[in-house]
Amino acid sequence: MKEITAIALNTFKEAIRNRILYVILIFALLLILFSGVLSQLTISDRLQLIKSLGFAAINLFGVAIAVFVGVSLVYNELEKKTIYTIVSKPIGRWQFLLGKYFGLLLTVWVNVLIMTLFFLISVHYNVGAMQGGGLASTLLASIGRGLLNLVAWNAFEPTQNLMFVIVVTCMELAIVTAFAILFSSFSTPTLSMFFTVLTFVAGRLNEHIIRFADTVLERARDEALAAAAPLTKPFAYWFAIGAAHVVPNLGAFHRSVTQAIYQNEVTLWPGTILYGVLYTAGILCLAILIFSRRNFK
Repeated sequence: MKEITAIALNTFKEAIRNRILYVILIFALLLILFSGVLSQLTISDRLQLIKSLGFAAINLFGVAIAVFVGVSLVYNELEKKTIYTIVSKPIGRWQFLLGKYFGLLLTVWVNVLIMTLFFLISVHYNVGAMQGGGLASTLLASIGRGLLNLVAWNAFEPTQNLMFVIVVTCMELAIVTAFAILFSSFSTPTLSMFFTVLTFVAGRLNEHIIRFADTVLERARDEALAAAAPLTKPFAYWFAIGAAHVVPNLGAFHRSVTQAIYQNEVTLWPGTILYGVLYTAGILCLAILIFSRRNFK
């Protein structure tokens, strides 16, 4: 456990020195802070738009951090030949890979925490502004409420249940981070980036893929009835079903965001969190298996 912790902390220190990390974080914070300005352009509920943009920024930029920082972690160790020094010590390859994963995950979660704080401050500030408060007093009160919100999750009505959604988002990002480590264990950064983004998109569209498979099957059934022939399930159906069961069902996590924004409630199913933990563990086991069989010569 000491080895994994040491590698994780070293990975975290290495990641926070990455310039692209700060570029991504700055873009995310700017989007969150200017969400109040953009909300004035809508005729619908301004608070809903602020929450929607805030959650979108936290999720998408969290994925961007996991992708842009994570895909090169293992590859850089191979390019710099430092992997030979590491594996020559009494450190297993599985410890090395888990250390890299937890270091990257810590980096992602710390940035999510920073974005969440700015998001909460933005929500409280815009609520205070809509109530006609002064600029300085509203800003100071918003900062205080935002900091308190990180501890007392449901202390304020405008941000009720939002922190629960952040926890769900962190679980979703843990899965994406595991895929970034998996692909980086055997591929180049460019391909790893492409595969990770593709997996994220497919995971978000998981339920749509299943509906597509049902549509294909229904069409095949109608054609079989019209031709008085036995039903033969087409290749597109089996491919869609196979893809839906292989990629993570990230739509289950995204539903919590929709509920928090439009229904002001969150249904946290224990099975969803358990699914995320088990799926992440499975991806990490696969990454360790591939990395342990890799020849560094």
